[in-house]
Amino acid sequence: MTQLLGMAYAAFVSLCLIGAHAFAQQTPANKVFTVETVTKSASGKAADLSWKDGTKQMNLLQFGAGKVMFLNFWATWCPPCRKEIPDIIELSKEFSEDELMVIGISMDRDDQAYNTVSKFARLKNIPYSILVGNDKVAEAYDGIGAIPTTFIINSDGTINEKIVGQRTKEEFKAAILRALKRK
Repeated sequence: MTQLLGMAYAAFVSLCLIGAHAFAQQTPANKVFTVETVTKSASGKAADLSWKDGTKQMNLLQFGAGKVMFLNFWATWCPPCRKEIPDIIELSKEFSEDELMVIGISMDRDDQAYNTVSKFARLKNIPYSILVGNDKVAEAYDGIGAIPTTFIINSDGTINEKIVGQRTKEEFKAAILRALKRK
């Protein structure tokens, strides 16, 4: 009997480990970062943002150099923002990383914004990077008066389009294609 219980326990532990490994593979790595510095650019150009990924200093304009950037300002508490996220996830998978970089910029402001956004990103399996913004980020993008607000930025850093309000996947895709100069 003891041997049978031992075998059952070993089988249970093996199944738990297999399940945990499978879950870990399905959950995206934490790609949520806090904006550290903001550098406003000339009119019509994207503001530069920096953050740390571990010990590595990252910079938006270098990170997105040569690619069209899709910057989506949103918040976890915003119903229209939450509604467009599945479409943005699909778009992030539809275009290659060489041509399009998708970044969410959370405008959550509570004391636990980083934790709130990280939990939300894991729950929704958001595969793209998210920056937790602040008032300086909003000001650098000429004031974000409403969310969601999305910027389509050309590969040279110029703002191609500013889209205020919720949009569909098709509307976003058309704006991306215009920036990629596709028909």
